[in-house]
Amino acid sequence: MVWGLSEAMDCVRTDLPNLAESDCSVLIVGETGTGKGMLARELHQASSRGGQPFVHVDCAALASSVIESELFGHERGAFTGASAARKGRFELASTGTVFLDEISELSPEVQAKLLRVLHDRRFERVGGTKTMVLDARVVAATNRSLPLEVAEGRFRSDLYYRLAVVEIELPPLRNRVMDLEALVEEASRVVSARLGREVKRPTAGALSRLCAYSWPGNGREVFNIIERVAVRWPERDFDQKLAERAVGSRAVPEEPLSAGSAGLPPKGLSLEEVLMGCGGNVSLASRKLGVPRSTFRHRLAKERSKADATSEAQLVFSFGAVSHIP
Repeated sequence: MVWGLSEAMDCVRTDLPNLAESDCSVLIVGETGTGKGMLARELHQASSRGGQPFVHVDCAALASSVIESELFGHERGAFTGASAARKGRFELASTGTVFLDEISELSPEVQAKLLRVLHDRRFERVGGTKTMVLDARVVAATNRSLPLEVAEGRFRSDLYYRLAVVEIELPPLRNRVMDLEALVEEASRVVSARLGREVKRPTAGALSRLCAYSWPGNGREVFNIIERVAVRWPERDFDQKLAERAVGSRAVPEEPLSAGSAGLPPKGLSLEEVLMGCGGNVSLASRKLGVPRSTFRHRLAKERSKADATSEAQLVFSFGAVSHIP
């Protein structure tokens, strides 16, 4: 986790040890890319559960028809295609931490069942009768205002209060620009490791231009831009002109995009870039592409998964190459 120098992030860092000692439910709120997942993992690792599993559940990426099975598991024959019993995420977490990312995307039916599980600390697999004890800590995250979701009838108030025993808000990067330099340095370090070579750091002029940018994709966009510059312009100095080129071409127009086939983004533009250009607003991004929110989230999750796999492969290759240098 990159903390930076801002007062807001310093408050979160100060609270972390006390939260790690507790088993209370925590709700992390923040825009896309602010580091909610990293904070959840940091909280897990700082706790006495740190040696146990950390199980990440992307609620937005799971179809409503399978999410109950994913969370609680199922027995053989519980539904068509259930040829064998399978453990769910709560069971796999054991005495570790379950991180429910994008919790606001759960259907009302799953919200009701999750509330009962959190209240009773017990659950059954789909199609099963054996009661299992929930011994994992639950940390949830959302990029929406859950009180607003509650007021508009999309989220259960009792589940909100059950999840938000402690609520942590991660401010967007545009409100804590003083943290940008630390994020850039960490991104440069990570990208250097991925590529197996030292990437060039931004000059003072480049940093000044980056600080003037609004960063709709927050910390995640910082990492993307550092990697983009390193890959596309490896020999150029990362000066103010290059910084302008890197961030100046990332704006997404207000009018609907001329999408590719099946609601895909135009050639040369990723779903991640569409989302960042919309300030992390999934509803706006999905409207621009003319697809349902659920479809956009599903495709975005697949894109991120593919990107993560590619990065890991590059990192393994890079380290392997380095290890063979005499």
